[in-house]
Amino acid sequence: MNNRKFFRGFTMIEMVVVLAVIAILAAILTPIITSYVERARLNAASSDLNHIAAATIQFNTDTKVWPIYIGAYTSLNGPVDDLKSTPGNEAIAGAGFAGFTASSSGSLEAALNQNSMGLATTGKNHWKGAYLELGADPWGTKYYLTSKHLEPGSTSAAYVISAGPNQTLETVFNQPQGGSMVVAGDDIVVRIK
Repeated sequence: MNNRKFFRGFTMIEMVVVLAVIAILAAILTPIITSYVERARLNAASSDLNHIAAATIQFNTDTKVWPIYIGAYTSLNGPVDDLKSTPGNEAIAGAGFAGFTASSSGSLEAALNQNSMGLATTGKNHWKGAYLELGADPWGTKYYLTSKHLEPGSTSAAYVISAGPNQTLETVFNQPQGGSMVVAGDDIVVRIK
């Protein structure tokens, strides 16, 4: 009579084979899943930029002025402001984006959602905001609106920009209004005018 007990379970070789199969599947699927996540982030940023551009154009359609002034709108000669979203981290300004300085920047939310320019709220051409709800881009960086280029007489293109995955603004700040935009690095841009 055999007194040995037979234990059921996995042998060491079976465990190694199963772990090897799991590791191979993970190695194959990780880049695919990562590319889907990155593509989703790019699509989300592009969608956000389109919404910001549409809200800016709607602001102009409603009020007949662009959101380009730091404070109350008093004349076309008021201080021009470049706007950035409030949530998010500051993007790194690349060499070409040096035109955007922190000292000349204001809040995109204040301009589009809080009537910071003090525009009329009744009448023919009045402020009808709030125009959009805004957060940081998918990489945690602020969105920027080159509203300085919306100023009457500007020869540069106005656009909304996300610094993209590397969080560095590499696109040249002053783009010719009549020509095509040259987007640098991994920046994501939507042109307003």
